[in-house]
Amino acid sequence: MIARDDAAQSFTAVRGGRTSTYQVTDKTRFVVGGAQASWWDVRVGTVVRVRWHHAGSQRVADIVGIRAAKRN
Repeated sequence: MIARDDAAQSFTAVRGGRTSTYQVTDKTRFVVGGAQASWWDVRVGTVVRVRWHHAGSQRVADIVGIRAAKRN
């Protein structure tokens, strides 16, 4: 994830050199390692996997899988 906009409740991610911006709603689920997480767990630099759908011209995130931080 390369950008986060709290006011707009959206984030931007890059895949294969293409950027995509996803809207977050009250129905968006966040998951870290199988456990429930929240919007506040999504940080710039975090690796995410997004299941989404179109709503007009916007991409709306349904499920955001957040890769757990590596332990040293």
